[in-house]
Amino acid sequence: MLGALQRSALQAAENDTQIGKRAPEWELVNLEAGKTHSNQFKGKVQVLNFWATWCPPCRAEIPHFKELAETYKDRNVVFVGISLDQSLGPVKRFHRTEKMNYPLLMGNGDLVQAFGGFSAIPQTFVIDAEGRIHKQFSGLVQKKDLQEVLEKLAKPKPKGSA
Repeated sequence: MLGALQRSALQAAENDTQIGKRAPEWELVNLEAGKTHSNQFKGKVQVLNFWATWCPPCRAEIPHFKELAETYKDRNVVFVGISLDQSLGPVKRFHRTEKMNYPLLMGNGDLVQAFGGFSAIPQTFVIDAEGRIHKQFSGLVQKKDLQEVLEKLAKPKPKGSA
């Protein structure tokens, strides 16, 4: 039986295997039942968050993501929620209720495998403007930790902003 420290070390090692790799391309269903392609975000810093409406830690992150999406919107950063819910209905309802300010898409097992085959959510990947995976957060990501990464990758603040 693995202790908590051993599990943590194994998880960290698993996450490190994706760092520096080119992020997989994808095409996913959006909330309007159309398609959104990863190329639409080419040249931007991307925060891809794999989540589900039924996942309490996933839901706990969303207020921070909404705040950071607003903070970094003029700095070449885009947030994308990739839901692993089984159907579009709960995600649409959640989007309306929570007034999400970033796109929500429907993920699938193939995309999870393309991103390293993680076994738990939430999973958050930060992809740099060149399309490489810069950071992976497993489990609930702390706002300050994500902000620290974004400060390194985002364009400078526009002149005249606080």
